Amino acid sequence: MNENAKKTVKYFVVAFLISFIIANILSAIFSSAEDIYVDQDNDFDIVDTKHEGIRLLTFEKHEDLYDIKFQLPVFESDGLNNFFKGYMQRTNEHFLSSIEGNVSQDRPGSLNVLVEIYPSGKDLYSIVFKEETYTGGANVNQTSHVWMVDLQSNLIKRQNELFKNSRKARELILPMVKESLLEQPDLGVFEEELDEWVENPNYMFGNMFIRDGNLSFIFDKYEITPGAAGMPEVDISITDDIRDLFKKEWKKRIK
Repeated sequence: MNENAKKTVKYFVVAFLISFIIANILSAIFSSAEDIYVDQDNDFDIVDTKHEGIRLLTFEKHEDLYDIKFQLPVFESDGLNNFFKGYMQRTNEHFLSSIEGNVSQDRPGSLNVLVEIYPSGKDLYSIVFKEETYTGGANVNQTSHVWMVDLQSNLIKRQNELFKNSRKARELILPMVKESLLEQPDLGVFEEELDEWVENPNYMFGNMFIRDGNLSFIFDKYEITPGAAGMPEVDISITDDIRDLFKKEWKKRIK
C-alpha cells in the first residue's frame, strides 16, 4: 500500500471513530435522566448554567489530523435535545468530509463551536452558536447559527414568527441595522452586499437574537465585511415602534 493510500485509510478510520464516539456520548447524555457528571475517562463534561433547565455540554477530541471542541445546550426536553444533537452531528460530519485530503499533521484541521445563551423573555432564550473552522487552505472560516427556544412549549421558534407581519418588520428594522453598521467605519462594510441583505424579500430574521433589551444581529465572516472584522454584531434597541411589531403573546413575554 502506497503512502497516499495509507493516509486515506487512516483518515477514514479516525473519522469513523470520532463519529462513533460522538454518537455514543450523545446517546448516553440525552437518554439519561438527571445524574450526569464529569467523567475524566471520556472527552466531555456537562455543567449547570445560570439558566434554569439548561445545562452545557462541552465535547473535545484531539487527533493527529484535527481538533474538535463543541459546546451544546442540554434541556429537559427530548425534542429540543434531539434537535441540537442533530445539528452537532451534521456539523461534525460536514467538517470531517471537508478536511479529507486537505489537512496534515503539520497543518491539522480544527472545528471550534461555542454557544452563547441569552435570556430573551419569559421562558424564551436565544441560542447563538459561533463556529470557527479550519479545513485547509489559507483562511479560517467563521459562521453562526441562531435559534430561539421557547421553554413553555419546548419548541424552536423561528425568529420571523415573533412578528405579526414579517414584511413590515423588515421595512422598519433592517434600515436601522444598516445605519448602525455604517456608523462603524472600522468595519469596512461592503455596502453592495449589505444593500442586498436589506432588500432581500425572503429574509426571515435568521441571524437575529434578543439580548439585553435589544434585537441583535450577527453576520458571518466575509458576509458583509472584510475578514479582519470577523463576525460583526449590531444591537437595535427594542423601541415602542418595534415592540408593536410583535405578536400579542411575544409582546408580553419579550423583555
